[in-house]
Amino acid sequence: MQKVVHTIRSLSRARQIVLAGSSLALLATFAPWHTVGTVVLGTEHSFSGFADQNMIIGVIVFVFLASALAIAVLPAFGFRLPRTGWRESAMLIFLGGESALLVFVLTVMHATSLTRSANYDLRIGIHLALIGSALVFFGGYLLKKEEQLRSHSRTEPLAQMPSRRSPHSLDLRDDSEKEKEDSRMKLDI
Repeated sequence: MQKVVHTIRSLSRARQIVLAGSSLALLATFAPWHTVGTVVLGTEHSFSGFADQNMIIGVIVFVFLASALAIAVLPAFGFRLPRTGWRESAMLIFLGGESALLVFVLTVMHATSLTRSANYDLRIGIHLALIGSALVFFGGYLLKKEEQLRSHSRTEPLAQMPSRRSPHSLDLRDDSEKEKEDSRMKLDI
């Protein structure tokens, strides 16, 4: 257990933010997202991210953020991720952004339902899923900045300027070598 805690503490700040956000949102998919009915009449029903009209979005958010969690944490434990054409930061930005967008749209849909029905209420789960998804997006953005800093610190010049010899520099070759080179140049002409 100490090894796991040490490995998590050794993660970069961006990866720690992704870890926190994805964990929060994954847990939030099991929490109530909305309720329908009234407590007074005993008809109140709570629905999590996997129930009722939340189901498809809850499943997508769960899969996306489980993938984000794996992308952020597994390399620290020595697991190699499959090669794709995307950088880790781009994948995290996509997964967090899409999850946040889906949850936000669902929240707006629920909020418009609230204005039509007094028996419809948003719960903490949908808000935590939105916050967790936004944290994954932000962590991916920070990871992109870290990648850019690392690549700029390792860059080498695209071309090296040839060293220019001063006209007054000493030519320490033997006279016989100079004559051979001169004769070769005359033959080439």
